[in-house]
Amino acid sequence: MSADRMSGAVDQAAFEKVIRDNLSPEGVAALVMALQPAGSFPASTPEGEQALQQVLWFRHTLLDMIGVETFNRQMDELGF
Repeated sequence: MSADRMSGAVDQAAFEKVIRDNLSPEGVAALVMALQPAGSFPASTPEGEQALQQVLWFRHTLLDMIGVETFNRQMDELGF
């Protein structure tokens, strides 16, 4: 199953609320940036593949939350 098709958190709305309540858009953008390399690592075990899919889901969810335009603007403003 691809990262964008994973159902993710048990309660997606609650998960996103916790992220919004605790992280600024800048923090979310920095996390997305830090997680970018995750898709480049090959997994050699099923457990490793599952872990990478979870990281990719997390990155995708965060990016969906703030949107690509906000992500790009934040990266420029933060100097990344």
